[in-house]
Amino acid sequence: MERYLTKNSTRMAWWEIPNTLLSALLISVCMQVLSEDIAAKSLNDPFVDGAAYATVFFMLLLPLLFAVRRMLRRRMARRIARALSRCDEPALPIARLDAVTGVRGALKKIERLLDKGFLRRLEPDAHDGVLWLDNPRPTPEPAPEQPDAHAAVLEKIRALNDAIDDADVSERIERIEALTAGIFDTVRQRPERADDARRFVNYYLPTTLRLLEAYRLMEGQSYQGQTIRESRGKIEDALDQLVSAIEQQQDRLFRSEALDVEAEIQVLETMMRSDGSIK
Repeated sequence: MERYLTKNSTRMAWWEIPNTLLSALLISVCMQVLSEDIAAKSLNDPFVDGAAYATVFFMLLLPLLFAVRRMLRRRMARRIARALSRCDEPALPIARLDAVTGVRGALKKIERLLDKGFLRRLEPDAHDGVLWLDNPRPTPEPAPEQPDAHAAVLEKIRALNDAIDDADVSERIERIEALTAGIFDTVRQRPERADDARRFVNYYLPTTLRLLEAYRLMEGQSYQGQTIRESRGKIEDALDQLVSAIEQQQDRLFRSEALDVEAEIQVLETMMRSDGSIK
């Protein structure tokens, strides 16, 4: 938990205690004077004098409010850090942050705590839709995987497919293998697209391999108890979602290509109209 916390989250600032005590003392004095004036009916204009007292009271209350706000931020930072420290993944989907941390609007609170110096080693990534833990976000310059590594991943997927007997699961694995091969081939031919494939390579693909490994292990058990059957069913449902997500990742690789094609067609049509070739 401590790796995500800063000094602001683990200890009070030197000024918090004296400021709080001084603020409380001055507020009590202000209230005492006000009560005496009210009892003695010495207020010349109750509205004007009351507004003056309220202004002074609010100004004296500000240091106390700042201290309370810092205390609440420390508690929130420790709560979020404790929840995130139990995560084994290098990246946590932003859509799951509220459920994992138990905090509504967790992303905004994490961003605010990072900005105020109460949390560290966390990096929200709106582009990929994940929160990187321990700042493992890879740099986009190199390709996500080298060709030899691509071949090794595809070989591992095929090996898992061969080891799994369920025909429906095998069909999904074959689809995942085809999509993965297509993404790798696109990145190999267009290295500038490596950044667009980063989410697939660093999150979807490792998760897929872990799920298939778990499914192979559970399928091979001689006794298929309720826990194993339920877990296998959840993995089968997750594979359907992964196929859809990987398809979207592949489609994303060609968004810029589609924009370039559209621009080229528009330029071509403009030239043909200027030549009188088309109307």
